[in-house]
Amino acid sequence: MSKRAAALLGGVAALLVLGLAGVAAAALNEPVAISASAPESVEAGKPFQLEVAVEAEAGALDVAAAPLTLGVKLAPECGGSFVGTPGSPVLQKTLPNPTAGAAYSQAVAGQVTAPATGDDVVCAFLQDSQERQFATDTGAEVNVFAAGGGGGGAGATTKRCTTATKGLKAAKRNLKRLDHRIAKSKRKLRHTHGAHRKALARKLHKLESHKKKVQKRRKAAAKQVTKACS
Repeated sequence: MSKRAAALLGGVAALLVLGLAGVAAAALNEPVAISASAPESVEAGKPFQLEVAVEAEAGALDVAAAPLTLGVKLAPECGGSFVGTPGSPVLQKTLPNPTAGAAYSQAVAGQVTAPATGDDVVCAFLQDSQERQFATDTGAEVNVFAAGGGGGGAGATTKRCTTATKGLKAAKRNLKRLDHRIAKSKRKLRHTHGAHRKALARKLHKLESHKKKVQKRRKAAAKQVTKACS
């Protein structure tokens, strides 16, 4: 084999190694995810349905020390961890142990109660027995309104409440669509390389920036619901 051919083969081998390394690095982009869903508005002290989906890529939870625990709190603002988030747990469940090398999927649901009125974030955390955190979700919010209603002007109050609630629902729908587009872009990003990967990364950055603005609008809409429906 000539020196030139050997050099070419060596270059191809190097590119293959780099490509495989890139795939491995991309696969580590959010391999574990949880997603909480709850009603947009709930009555204080009255139980409501809270659901959390847990998803992980094959082998992503192999290093987790059993058992896995899903913990959820309702708080005006989530902390950086389950323990660091104020308030008492509204949902806490031990999950089945994952199978080594396999993908993981669980759905957790329960009836929970918000004790006080206000705008709460659903703060969900997935951790193992060593309190190592594998995933968080702070995307869902609930507006907790007081039980009962006012006396005179109840019809006008109901109308304002209905209008405000529709606005909050619209903001929630917009955010869900954005979350879907972001999740789709992240999945593509894990298997894309070169110039297309850079373009996709820029698109993802714009989507995430837009999501922050929509989250602010949703928060403002939730406050309007509190004001109109209390």
